Amino acid sequence: MMKKLYPKLYVENIGSITASMLRKMGMEAVVLDVDNTLVPHDDPNPTVEVENFLADMRQGGIKICVVSNNSEERVKPFCERIGVTYFVSDALKPRAYGYLKAAEIMGVKAEKTVGIGDQIFTDIWGANRAGCYSILVKPIDTKTEPFYIKIKRILEKPFVKR
Repeated sequence: MMKKLYPKLYVENIGSITASMLRKMGMEAVVLDVDNTLVPHDDPNPTVEVENFLADMRQGGIKICVVSNNSEERVKPFCERIGVTYFVSDALKPRAYGYLKAAEIMGVKAEKTVGIGDQIFTDIWGANRAGCYSILVKPIDTKTEPFYIKIKRILEKPFVKR
């Protein structure tokens, strides 16, 4: 189980990931978390960096799906704003369900999918459990997070250091 808590790759931010990099790895799709991966917690507005990342993925032929534990009321309008058709809300991460559902609706195998997120105990664990390639990004803004996520951040520190 402990092995499933470690990402395959750790990067500073979403902009560090390119479609050509993923294509060289044989990947066909990305599954993206929302809060503190793409935008600060509960922020509805993507940055230019996120828009550039999404444009690069589209241009590189990488399929995109948002998978979030948030409700559809949060996820659907955000996806509409960023132009992403596929999403899974109430994903129950760290269960594999959201990742496997995302791969299914995009028509790709989980092994050809990259799970990208900022939390080890939800995003990375879930991606690894589903058989996806996992990438951990540094959280955008931890000051805006709810208390329970701040507690998880403390528990994640030993895994991030390794």
